[in-house]
Amino acid sequence: MTKQRQKLPANNKGEIIAILAKIWYNTRVIKARPTGSFIIMVEAFFNSILYAFLFITLYLEVFFLITFFEERGKLETKPNSKKLSYYPSTTIIIPCWNEETTVAGTVHSLLRLNYPKNKLNIFIIDDGSTDHTWEVVQKFANNPQITLIKKENGGKHTAVNLGIEESNSELIGCLDADSFVEKDALLEIARAFNEDKLMMAATPMLVVHEPKTILQKMQRTEYHTGAFLKRMLSPLDAINVTPGPFSIFRKEVFEKIGLYKKAHNTEDMEFALRMQSHHMRIRNVHTAQVHTKAPGTLYKLYRQRLRWAYGTMKNTLDYRFMIFRRAYGILGMITLPLSFFGVFIFLYNFGFIAFHMIQRLLDKAVQISTTGFSFAMPQFDSFFFNTDFMAILSYVFLGLGLVIIWNGVKLAEGRFRPTTSIFYFLVLYGIVAPLWFTRAVWNVVFSKTTSWR
Repeated sequence: MTKQRQKLPANNKGEIIAILAKIWYNTRVIKARPTGSFIIMVEAFFNSILYAFLFITLYLEVFFLITFFEERGKLETKPNSKKLSYYPSTTIIIPCWNEETTVAGTVHSLLRLNYPKNKLNIFIIDDGSTDHTWEVVQKFANNPQITLIKKENGGKHTAVNLGIEESNSELIGCLDADSFVEKDALLEIARAFNEDKLMMAATPMLVVHEPKTILQKMQRTEYHTGAFLKRMLSPLDAINVTPGPFSIFRKEVFEKIGLYKKAHNTEDMEFALRMQSHHMRIRNVHTAQVHTKAPGTLYKLYRQRLRWAYGTMKNTLDYRFMIFRRAYGILGMITLPLSFFGVFIFLYNFGFIAFHMIQRLLDKAVQISTTGFSFAMPQFDSFFFNTDFMAILSYVFLGLGLVIIWNGVKLAEGRFRPTTSIFYFLVLYGIVAPLWFTRAVWNVVFSKTTSWR
């Protein structure tokens, strides 16, 4: 006699859920038996890794907050209104590739700078655009401050290098064609150069320009948090990137260590690491504020952050000789290791949390399949406090993270205001970031490359 396999009706979702719940229940029972001790040991091992990662993260949070309290007296949020005794000549290079919709606004923001016109030169370099960028910038052709240059497409670093070679100014900087400067930004940076003769480069505070979509609002809080961390890294000589929007350098920097390289399409990070390897001082001038357009869709955000994450890991590997070397201070001991291993820590934490959330959902499915669905509201006891070590660690981690966000918003905007941007950041960032971090790790491991767009 042959046994016929019973077929489960495809539309009987209740039976499917019940079977899955029973399978999950059986695996949970097996884990509780002595024969499942190996599984328990594996779980304990992965829990130990999570504890270590949380400890490292908490240590860094406390470290940055201690630095904040030490630097608190220097964190004025308003630009200094005093004039300078000396205005160094400055050239700002705007590399353009298909930026017809934003480049005019970028140029106008530079022309409105509170800085002597005879001390400011602007180079607009069209890197082989295929849209109407070149036609748009022709309106500035008769302005004596502005020089227009058109070249074949070779990448952003080639456009910036051409401008550097053509400049005779004391200070040279770059401004991406989708960014806009506050009127006192250059004045504040020039003041910092005048006050610190050993400073070789200055980075601004970056904020998101007119966030409209949910993802742009999420990035607004991300940028505020990043601005706070960059400001804390500044006095520690631990800045690892000089971003494209309005980082300014002394001309002698390029004369001593050379021009930009392609550097995995993240030339701004490679150049900062090259400066740090030569022990050149980079400072963050948080009163020099620059607004930059943030990606408004998930695809555009993914493409941008994939390039950033991949470039960060590859450049860190290129400069791995600096990692855990006391000669490079906090940069070598904290910033660079965190830049590389932080990606893996983030992905591990995400996977751990996702696994346990799925585990809880399946446990709930088992409960519902055996006892039925209950509409009872959850009960809260004001005298009960979860003393589980992992829970306490998570509370502290979240609390310190909120303190950093609070200080970042206050540093960028002058005062703290609770906004939906903070909510979107807390809820969404941990969900979308694994998309580009996972792909970045894949690309690094299998030697894949990334593109600008």
